[in-house]
Amino acid sequence: MFVRDSMTPRPITITAQESLQGAMELMAMKRIRHLPVVDASGKLIGMVTDRDLRRVAPSPLFGGAPEEVESQLEGTTVERVMIKSTATIGPNARLQDAMKLMVEKKYGALPVIDGVRLVGIITPIDVMKSWLEAQP
Repeated sequence: MFVRDSMTPRPITITAQESLQGAMELMAMKRIRHLPVVDASGKLIGMVTDRDLRRVAPSPLFGGAPEEVESQLEGTTVERVMIKSTATIGPNARLQDAMKLMVEKKYGALPVIDGVRLVGIITPIDVMKSWLEAQP
């Protein structure tokens, strides 16, 4: 089995210029935890995760008016917190290799790249769905 057989094609993406507020809202609305960051031509330039966003978001427990928090999130771009050198995998790679990389490095997702083009994303959930579908 290959990555292309299990990946989510045409993943939801975001640009580096999008605000952290926009990224958080998109993740919540689409119920996802990983957003590949692409440039104007669609080339992958990084990745932002829900964990990255939670790490930098101001906590309401430590003060600050809600409008101040929202202003900070609106005024800060994804580029400031994204992971710039993210691991990737090709669609023709063996699924076992993707799983091994995710387990060894504790990655929650791998962008799938064909040449320089982002063609998908693979997560442990995608792998589990494939496994379940393969069961008799």
